[in-house]
Amino acid sequence: MADMRRYASGLLRPEDLNGGSREEKIVNVYVSEKLNAPILTFESGDEMVAWNQICRVLTRAYGYEDSDWIGHTIELSIGHYTNKDGEQKENIQVKPITSRDQKGEVTPPRNQDPNDQIPF
Repeated sequence: MADMRRYASGLLRPEDLNGGSREEKIVNVYVSEKLNAPILTFESGDEMVAWNQICRVLTRAYGYEDSDWIGHTIELSIGHYTNKDGEQKENIQVKPITSRDQKGEVTPPRNQDPNDQIPF
């Protein structure tokens, strides 16, 4: 049996939240060298770039170590900002749901389990 999350997931964008806000549990955090920013991996398999404002929210809520963020649930919703040209744009806003001491257990998605057997 194959876990299909890896084929249905990707980087979240604001338009992915047009149906409303959603809650996600953080299962992994890594730094993208290409973007020079942390990437949050969620239990659903989706990922999100944690730009500066998102990192500020998460460090205030859960601490400065990326491992402290893993296991926490956050709410993702659409926010708005004005760019340097004066245009109104959408972005993703983050709100901590669990408190610092309510860290949940994390089971990595099957496609990220280092003990997976490689079929031949």
